[in-house]
Amino acid sequence: MTDVQESDVTLRVAKRDRTVEPFVMAKLLNCIRRGLIASGEPLGLDTTTAGGLAEAVYEYLTASFPDDPVASRHLSELVELVLNQTGHASAALAIRDHATLRDRQRRRTLVATPRPTDGRFVQHRWNKTHLVQHLRRKHQLNAQTARIIAGRVEELVLECGLAVVTAGLVREMARSELLAWGLLPGALVVKKSRRGHRGTRVQRGPEPA
Repeated sequence: MTDVQESDVTLRVAKRDRTVEPFVMAKLLNCIRRGLIASGEPLGLDTTTAGGLAEAVYEYLTASFPDDPVASRHLSELVELVLNQTGHASAALAIRDHATLRDRQRRRTLVATPRPTDGRFVQHRWNKTHLVQHLRRKHQLNAQTARIIAGRVEELVLECGLAVVTAGLVREMARSELLAWGLLPGALVVKKSRRGHRGTRVQRGPEPA
């Protein structure tokens, strides 16, 4: 494999919302690394250990799923199995607990959307897929980038601890993430001046073609 940050177009993952996307090694690596850190793995060693474990999972997946996509739930179970078999049971437990917490937060978080007819708010459960679709439609993002942005917004929403958020707030959070990634037209890019006493210079990012 050339770069853990790159996606593998030959290996695909079937998400819970029935969409299929390329496998991204970086996501697997970060998942394992977070579990190791949560279990007390010393900083520095967590990256090396996670890299080796992620490689083992990847090699199994490429050998077992050469044509068909692997279900995301099966991928999670495989990560847990590898961690348990390599003496990292506490990391496996930490990853499972985090996934359980996220599922519980998703179920209890509601999004309020105003009806166009009378302006009254209608509430529905949080669904990241809806945000992914919005980002692809409104901002013309590809599927992988839209999922990355939506995942970051979901993390912010769930960590707020609010029982109800408005659709407008979610959209503004998404715009903030797009701005931070330089994905909004005309976004301002702030660069530090080489001459510290003159502060910073603000440059306008490139306009879309």
